[in-house]
Amino acid sequence: MTRVLPMPLRSRAALPGGSVAAALPLADAGTTYTMAQEAAFIDDLHYAVGRWDGTLSLFAFTDSPAQGPVIAKAVNSPAQEGIQAIVPLGANLFATSNDDASLLVWGSVSGNWTDLTVASTLTYDPSLGVANSGATISSNGKPTLVIGHANGFVSVWQRVVGTGPNWSLTHTIDVRAAQPVNPWGLHNVRGVAAVALGDGQGYVITGSEDGNLTVIRVSDGSILSTTVYNPSAQRGINSLAVMGDLLLVANCAVGAADSNLWCYTIDPNGWTITLTDKTTLRIDPNAAQVFNFDVIFAALDGAPIQFFCSTEEGALWMGEIVPGGMLSIIGYTMIGTANLGSALCISGTRIAATAYDLHEYLLT
Repeated sequence: MTRVLPMPLRSRAALPGGSVAAALPLADAGTTYTMAQEAAFIDDLHYAVGRWDGTLSLFAFTDSPAQGPVIAKAVNSPAQEGIQAIVPLGANLFATSNDDASLLVWGSVSGNWTDLTVASTLTYDPSLGVANSGATISSNGKPTLVIGHANGFVSVWQRVVGTGPNWSLTHTIDVRAAQPVNPWGLHNVRGVAAVALGDGQGYVITGSEDGNLTVIRVSDGSILSTTVYNPSAQRGINSLAVMGDLLLVANCAVGAADSNLWCYTIDPNGWTITLTDKTTLRIDPNAAQVFNFDVIFAALDGAPIQFFCSTEEGALWMGEIVPGGMLSIIGYTMIGTANLGSALCISGTRIAATAYDLHEYLLT
């Protein structure tokens, strides 16, 4: 099996002077990476964290400044692959990545997640690659699961009527860019976000390491538009978030002139994507790269449109989108040392940020 580096480390190694030979008589026999790579709330109170070492942990949000997160369940993916995708399915179910030919659907009969078990295994052709991201939407009134894969494909699944844990693969879509922006020729689909616009057929935007933002009509798999997020990019897309007609894209900024957060608007009349603003979330102005690991929106009634990002410098950034689609950065708080970035998830006012340690916040 080919050894895979976490994305920030892979990017650093490609920078000039980024790979330095050890001055010791030692041969690298391998490293197990334990940092988080994905987090998602699976109901209003519980969230799941997937790590690079293949562990999946469930936590109950405490809502208390005097007590840390309470673990509800810790398991290992049977295939011992890093958990790269966690997608809530409702009805006490959620899906995760497994190996390059299957997804796992996890369930809890009690609803409190302490009795977590694998409810079903969803298999597909290994040419698609391991699941990197996903989202659930309604397509023509049918519950639909949309998965982004490592080899640049998107798979669409619909729930089998009467059997909650089972989903049937309906079609796949090739979203690979002809000329990837990254130097490795990678096509990993790192983000899938539902778009609550259109006529009910179900629409998503995908973001890939090859640089493409792709709008897909889920009902028939049609690609409605393709946009390179930054024609001058040196790295691809790590994460994306959609709220209404607003789209945020997180990437790795390489060099002082690059940006790692981009804001766009989505027009459902033609499904065009238009850049409105960009910025660089950076503490050290001399850093060779600043990896923006994750981006999420916060949706509070009556509040400005707010968002959060985590960067490899160990910072949790907060900002707002003001009229015209412009980015206004409020500031940042440190949630650790340079830790390759934290996986973020949000439920109402509850925010969890996880790299190695878990941090919980209440948005006030």
